[in-house]
Amino acid sequence: MQALDAYCTALVNTSSGPRMIDVETDYLPRVVNCENGAADQAALEVQAVAARSYLYYRLDRTGDINDGTNDQVYGCARSPGPQHLAAVAATAGLVLRYPPDTAATQVAAFYVAGAFPDPVTCIGGANDPTNTERFVTYNQGRSGTDVIQTPLGLVNPTNHANRGCMSQNGSDCLSEQGRTFDEILRFYYGEDIVIERAVGACVPEMMSPDAGTDGGDGAGEVDGGCSTGGSSLGGALLALWFLTRVQSRRCRRYA
Repeated sequence: MQALDAYCTALVNTSSGPRMIDVETDYLPRVVNCENGAADQAALEVQAVAARSYLYYRLDRTGDINDGTNDQVYGCARSPGPQHLAAVAATAGLVLRYPPDTAATQVAAFYVAGAFPDPVTCIGGANDPTNTERFVTYNQGRSGTDVIQTPLGLVNPTNHANRGCMSQNGSDCLSEQGRTFDEILRFYYGEDIVIERAVGACVPEMMSPDAGTDGGDGAGEVDGGCSTGGSSLGGALLALWFLTRVQSRRCRRYA
């Protein structure tokens, strides 16, 4: 598989005008914090992958991204904490792609707040204060054209960029149940979603213990858990996060 080039900087249309912003150390930690900052750890990692995927989708097509709920919120009043930095570092460079071949399309990893979930199934119920559950897709066990697409994008089986939509409330529920970030991603975007690591100067070299199980060289692919053994920054931030972590639950607004 040909390596996917990482976007190390991004042109972000902020309230003060367009700015070139470092993706991995500035843009993504702030987006994770602004979009779902009080979530459980694996849900923060899922948010990092979804936000990076949507960023890459926009940059591939328009060359820029807006700061706001029409794209992703970067400029909220809160500064990212160690848990947000750690979530980005733990998933450095990871994006969603489909289908699993050399012609893979960059997935627009849509996400919304979603309804408050059932505590057992983590599927959204009737309590939907943001009226966004209608966009959420539940694709656990689904593959190929069986994957449910979200009306937030063009619903067409040939549109590989639309592989569904995540519930942020639901991802927090799944994380608190002990699901890993890749399991949560497949819960919403399908069993055959490709979790690929982009390659670039801003992405430290990391190895997944399950990468390359298809017999190839495994370059850039992640299947199952992802180790941060190659990143002292990620390990240090994760250690700090687990030492300072405070459990909290809250209602996520629409993003």
